[in-house]
Amino acid sequence: MTVSAVRACLITNPRAGRGGIDLSSVLPVLAEQNWQVTVRQKLHGGQATELAREAAADGCDVVVSCGGDGTVREIVDGLVGTDVAVGVLPGGTVNLWARELGISTNLKQAALQLVEAHRRRVDVGQLTINSRQAGYFLLMAGLGFDGAVIARVSKPLKNRIGPLAVGLAALEALPTFKPVNVEVDLDGVHWEGRLTQIVVANTRKYGGFTSFTPDAYIDDGLLDVCLISAAGTLSGGRQLASLVLRGHPSPTSAEMHRVAKLSVTAQAPMPMQLDGGAVRLRKKDQRAAKGITYGFNVVPQSLTVLVPQAYDGELFTHGVLDNPVSATPALQGHDHHGHNGKHEPPGKRIMRVTSVGTDTFTALRVRNGKMMTVQLDSAAEFQDAQGNAHPVQDMLPALAPGRMVEVKGKKDPDRGIIQATRIKLLSSE
Repeated sequence: MTVSAVRACLITNPRAGRGGIDLSSVLPVLAEQNWQVTVRQKLHGGQATELAREAAADGCDVVVSCGGDGTVREIVDGLVGTDVAVGVLPGGTVNLWARELGISTNLKQAALQLVEAHRRRVDVGQLTINSRQAGYFLLMAGLGFDGAVIARVSKPLKNRIGPLAVGLAALEALPTFKPVNVEVDLDGVHWEGRLTQIVVANTRKYGGFTSFTPDAYIDDGLLDVCLISAAGTLSGGRQLASLVLRGHPSPTSAEMHRVAKLSVTAQAPMPMQLDGGAVRLRKKDQRAAKGITYGFNVVPQSLTVLVPQAYDGELFTHGVLDNPVSATPALQGHDHHGHNGKHEPPGKRIMRVTSVGTDTFTALRVRNGKMMTVQLDSAAEFQDAQGNAHPVQDMLPALAPGRMVEVKGKKDPDRGIIQATRIKLLSSE
């Protein structure tokens, strides 16, 4: 039986873990399974995003992170909204995403898991700072104490002594960190008070030893939120004990929420991390007169990931699929409506719907993964997959998350809005 070729780009980070990753045991496994592999090296922060976009444009079926969670996040930034799958060969210090999926730290075994993996669509979290898009996250975002800790972690020390470097940074941050007064909007519900920590999560594991969001799912179209209030030294000690010994937060000073979007407004900058990497603010945001608003929303089913066959499906709402889609390229690059999402024809604005309102919908552009709001009015032309015209209100129910559409209209890039003149579905149900 001939195995169809899989075009894969492996992105390595020579500064991850304790000296990068050795692919000598990996490449023969991939070659035996007819994977056509290109290896690219990330040389500076953010470059993995550029390399992932280039790989997608070149027609790759899979982009594999050969580094830590920071490299995974950069690759996700480059592939949100496409059908190119994200795979992982763990080479970092903590490797939370690999731990979530049960991917082996033995690279040969991880390569075997990779070639036999199933493709699954998952949600991605999106961060905005004062309405400016600031990136995506696959795992979680943290505002408060953990951001202060991550900002103090020495990368050279982390490479030498591993997670212990994070513990040392925590001891350094603890004496100077102070709770922050914030206003939080949780899907329209207002919350106000003093917080030491906010965790906005798409997954469950945190730091490799506990969980702030033990019931999170990665495909439910929602984000799990944990608010840790400033309730005194005794309560803080109980909270820490619960996280370390029980593996989940104590309700004495923690609130749990599940939302599609939230915003956090503070008068001064808050230390922040995305998927374990520090987020640094622009000077313009730091000087904003009305303070800083951190926005978080979920982008449903916007990313394809490779999941080992033996994974128990804990992160997925329906567990393991009965008929999962394999990583073989016969089905690569096509969504469930049969449209090839990796390449956008010249002159076309092809988009994947993420959410639908009464007279607007949000969607990710296939070419670059940018999210836009599409505004509709009664004058807009709406076509089904056969090209037949219909009233806008009659066709809105067809715009379920995941549908591929072609959008024509006037674009306002500063506001992230398209005033649509024509919407066409690219496939039938």
